[in-house]
Parts: sequence; C-alpha cells; structure tokens
Amino acid sequence: MNAKRLRITAAVNVWGELLRLKIVNREDAINIIKNIYKNMNAEPIRGASSPPDIFDKEMITIYIIGKWGLGLDKEIPIEILESLFNKEVMLEKLYNSILQSNSRDEICKEIKELCEKLDEALIARELRFAFTLYYFGFTEYGNLVTLLRRIYMFFPEFQETVRRFTKFVIAYEVGSRISSGKIKNDIELNMTKNVIALDIGIPRALPSTSYIVEVSKHFFNLQENILKSLKTSQVEKKESQSE
Repeated sequence: MNAKRLRITAAVNVWGELLRLKIVNREDAINIIKNIYKNMNAEPIRGASSPPDIFDKEMITIYIIGKWGLGLDKEIPIEILESLFNKEVMLEKLYNSILQSNSRDEICKEIKELCEKLDEALIARELRFAFTLYYFGFTEYGNLVTLLRRIYMFFPEFQETVRRFTKFVIAYEVGSRISSGKIKNDIELNMTKNVIALDIGIPRALPSTSYIVEVSKHFFNLQENILKSLKTSQVEKKESQSE
C-alpha cells in the first residue's frame, strides 16, 4: 500500500473510532490519531522535520477526508464538527476567502476577526490545509499555487513562511516526478525544480537536493539507486567546487 492510500485508510479508521466512541474532545481525537497511525505504521503529512504538534496539525487530514472524502459533514451535527475541528473550520473559511478575494482588504472585510488573529503559525497551517486538499485530490494544483502567491502578496509579513512552504511544495512536486521515473539524474532534477519554481513565482524558494530527497521519502517509494545517484552527484559537485 502506498503512502497516500495508507494515510487515507488510517484517516477513515480514525473516523470510525471518533464516531463509535462519540468523541467530542479534540485532545481525545488526537490520541486516537496517534494510536491508529502507530498501529498502521502510517505517518502524518510532514516535511523534513517532525514538530511536536504534528498530530494536532494532522487533524487537517482527518477533517478533509471526513468532509470531502466521506461527506460526514452532512451527517454530523455542526456543533460537534466545530468542537472537534474548530481550527480546521477556521482554516477552511480563510482558504475560501483568499481564493475568492483580490486584496488583503477584501479578505479582512469578509473575515475580520480571523484576520486579526493571523500569525506565522496560523499561516503555516493554512498552507498545510491547502496542500492537504491538493495532495488528496480535492483541489487542483493551481489553487495551491494561487494561495501561495496571494498570501505572499497580500501579507508581506509572512513572506518567509510562504517561501519555506514553497520549498516544500517544489520538493513534493519534484519527488512525484522522481517516483514516476520522469527524473533520473541531478541534471533533470535541477531543471525541473527551476521550472516549477519559476511557475510558482515565489523568489528564493529553491530547495536543495538533500531536502527534496528527505521530503520525497515521506510521500513516495523512491528507488534506492536513483536516490544514491542524486546524492552522489551532489557530493561530487561539492567536491569539484572546493578544489
């Protein structure tokens, strides 16, 4: 079972337990995620690092699979959804507002209270929300790119957060192409990541090869010979540059 299918299955199993046990507390839900993911050897969506609140962030996956995949929002009382997924409901409102607006003023006029709460952590979660929708096939890549661009333009105080996340997105996209066999060496890798970066249009957001490999391992089954080839090429380049 590939990583994406495993994550979907794990999320569905989490929902089974949430409904069976009638969970209404967020912390209890997070503990269920931890247990089921551990038993299934599933991993939360993440980049190269694993922050301490990763399972709280993984509630985004559970929310999205539940609403977009299973349609449970039509069956579960709204007060329970908002109790368990108060953060995710907020992220969805922000997501829709950003995609439908053409300026910061438009966004903040529509969701004034939420705009006042914006900080780096919330923006990072918002980007994760958008990526998760894309990753599971519930939105197009173009919407993810639009969100990146608009947050970068409309909220300049969070440009560094957007830049870091753009590196992650590029790493994921390159990893997808490595996994499908479209990229076989470091020359093709560098060309591809530059093309993707130019298309997204966020300055100084090129990920390193080592970062691409590290991120990709969490999403794709990459052949060891390809990984070894990419790593070897990078080592040889560094050695030649130091001579």
